[in-house]
Amino acid sequence: MERPVASGRTAYTVIGLVFALLLGGYFAYRTSGVILAFLLTILLSIILSAPVNYLTRRGLPRTWGVLAVIAAIGGVFWLLGLALVPAVEAQSRQFAEAFPTLLNEALALANRLQSFFGLGTKIGLDPESLSRLGQEVLTGSTVSTAAGVGLTAATVVSLAAVVFISTIYLVVRPEPWVNGFVSLFPAGWRQRTREVLQTLYHTVQRWFLGQLAAMTFIAVFWAISLSLIGVPFALLIGIFSGLISFIPYLGALISIVVPVLLALISDPFTVVWVILAFVIIQQIEGNILQPIVMSRAVDLHPALVVFAILVMGTLFGIVGVFLAVPLVAALQVLVRELWVQRMDQIGTDPNPPTKKEQSRRKLPGPISKLLKKRRA
Repeated sequence: MERPVASGRTAYTVIGLVFALLLGGYFAYRTSGVILAFLLTILLSIILSAPVNYLTRRGLPRTWGVLAVIAAIGGVFWLLGLALVPAVEAQSRQFAEAFPTLLNEALALANRLQSFFGLGTKIGLDPESLSRLGQEVLTGSTVSTAAGVGLTAATVVSLAAVVFISTIYLVVRPEPWVNGFVSLFPAGWRQRTREVLQTLYHTVQRWFLGQLAAMTFIAVFWAISLSLIGVPFALLIGIFSGLISFIPYLGALISIVVPVLLALISDPFTVVWVILAFVIIQQIEGNILQPIVMSRAVDLHPALVVFAILVMGTLFGIVGVFLAVPLVAALQVLVRELWVQRMDQIGTDPNPPTKKEQSRRKLPGPISKLLKKRRA
């Protein structure tokens, strides 16, 4: 007699969950701009909290610490602007003037390769189609990206102001937010909740430090390498490569395209040096710099990162691409701390992974010793 009642309750529960998921999905779709602003606020507040917490431990009031950090960031951008803007502006102007010639030479190179391999017909340059394509890129894609998140220019400005003000308030007084969130859980779970939040906090901070160090390293050494090789617009390409490296895996592939094309157009023999410099920079950044800065905090599978970028880019445009990796890293911490550890305590795995499978990629020789000393 109890089975029909239990089955009925289960069916009602499943229907309620499905309805809640559909309602939540519709609500998220309608308020995607607000969700994007909230995610940006959380990310920026975590990033700014690290130097502010350091100044607070040194005895500086938290409000003054926030103002000092903002002033320092503004000063760094101002100095970089004084040092780089004139050179970048000059190279950008030169690149814009040389672009039609470079495009013609690139198409001629493509036609020669097609003729050599006997593939298809030659590619021609149609100025009208090129102009139409440029207008679509400048207007259509940008507008569609903003419209896809439901944003207009006024909305972007207002949300940016909300993100900035909310981030400042959240960094100045984080305790009410943290304590309020922790109080939503039963008393016996609150200490564990604080530990998980602390793990999330350190994970995102280490990710940002590693990403900032990688972007700076790639921009500087890529610009120096291309300049020594003789590739034109080295500074412009270096800055672009550093910025695009914010997108894991895909950014590195995109950054090599323009230097290789320029090398093929100017001097085909320099392509070997361009590829060699790219490989060396990527190996140093991936095998030495990232493990030292990030330690073992962020270790994401490339396929997971690519799908996260695809999903976040579809939902929130270019800003979503930048948010994909820290969001996935935070979700990975939550899954590991709240689910995997609990599952490991239930029963015994008859075929557990070996220590070799569990261990992450380690660096040989002195680098491994350096990392061990640093962790100790």
